[in-house]
Amino acid sequence: MMNAGLDIVDLGRWPIHALDTPAGTAMVAGLRAAIADRGYATLEGFVLQATAAQLAAEVEGFVDRAWPGIDRATPYYGRMDPPLPDPPPGHPRLRTSPRRMAQIAYDQVPAGNGIRALYASAAMPAFLEAVLDAPPLHPMACRYQSVNISVMGAGGCQNWHFDGSEFSTTLMLQKPESGGDFECVPRLRGPGNENYEGVGRVMDGDRSGVVTIPVPAGTLMIFRGERSLHRVSEVAGARRRLLTIFHYDTRPGLVGSLAINRTLYGPRVEPQDETRGPALV
Repeated sequence: MMNAGLDIVDLGRWPIHALDTPAGTAMVAGLRAAIADRGYATLEGFVLQATAAQLAAEVEGFVDRAWPGIDRATPYYGRMDPPLPDPPPGHPRLRTSPRRMAQIAYDQVPAGNGIRALYASAAMPAFLEAVLDAPPLHPMACRYQSVNISVMGAGGCQNWHFDGSEFSTTLMLQKPESGGDFECVPRLRGPGNENYEGVGRVMDGDRSGVVTIPVPAGTLMIFRGERSLHRVSEVAGARRRLLTIFHYDTRPGLVGSLAINRTLYGPRVEPQDETRGPALV
């Protein structure tokens, strides 16, 4: 059944289980157009606000499991790809910005949680394939990276960065009292053009190209962040910012590398069988 695991989704508004119906076809066409135009699509009310609040309350019950990870990072998270030998001091490849956030790993989310059921549904990857015109997508086999919940309390933020994957899929569970805005500079770099000068200007505080994307609680967002520099601004107030991140890939059986997983989720992480697919970097 294509609607198995979709109990938390407003299927009347977002018929991700019925892509071959007129409503489903129109939905996919609209989302494709948005991504082609802006590099992202937001599905406001994907989860009703009352349902999002219930999910957030459940997460608050195990939020102490979140691991803070590193506190600063470059826009490339240290990756030097494409290779850049001996970058000069102050080069964007070497510059960092604050990262004050913690993450709850997949294995720390209780088995009966609606977030896990949605991730495991057959409808979600099929829906994303249609919207992104992508090859078949598969849930990760990684016990840590498959689904994450990003946790930001007062003072929390995420550094300016590009994504290492072609797209990301997130579900906002809870907005903070203020701050915690998703900010991006659309298509700041492109194939064969890293635009280091532009990246440096943004990190220097130039906001001329910065766009703030509204993401209310209950909103699913599909974002092509490989070419768009983006961050989360500083959170203020007592209410946490809670965001779910779903990871799918065209490679079946994908698991994360031990080094990356320990950086993201702490020393408790154990080795996994990485023979089923290439490790993430």
